[in-house]
Amino acid sequence: MNRFTGTIHFTGLRFAQSGLWALALLLCTNMSFAAESDGLQKEFFNVGSTFSNVVTTSHGGVTTIYVSGQVGIADGEIPEDFGQQVEYTFANLRRQLQAAGASPEDVVQIRTYIVDISSERVSAYNEARVEFFTQQNKPASTMVGVPGLVIPELLVEVEAIAVIEN
Repeated sequence: MNRFTGTIHFTGLRFAQSGLWALALLLCTNMSFAAESDGLQKEFFNVGSTFSNVVTTSHGGVTTIYVSGQVGIADGEIPEDFGQQVEYTFANLRRQLQAAGASPEDVVQIRTYIVDISSERVSAYNEARVEFFTQQNKPASTMVGVPGLVIPELLVEVEAIAVIEN
């Protein structure tokens, strides 16, 4: 941070020092950083101040992609409707997979967290999941009911693991 201007410099971009710069960085950037250790390559995509949205590990011609929990935020807005949040969540998941060179067909596992889980919410979620994962062999899946997520207005979060050949 430049102590004279109060501006944070991040790989050539300048963000005014505020609580929104981290959210903008998290949602709007498509940056990656690579690290290599003992033949295992690691790459970090859409890196925020406290975590990476996507981390890939590659070895022996195979890349495993770990996608952090995606939530129902679009253009900085969180809809009140659960179904709309689910749609946004899967759209965000698709973007993160694409950043790492993958697609929904490459996903081998998902983990879903639903706030105040109910049969109606499970049904709405399952409808969207079927549209997102169109392949015959669906990924392994865990669904957990939770009392809340990091932002109180959020109602659903989905993590994923995908595998692709290099």
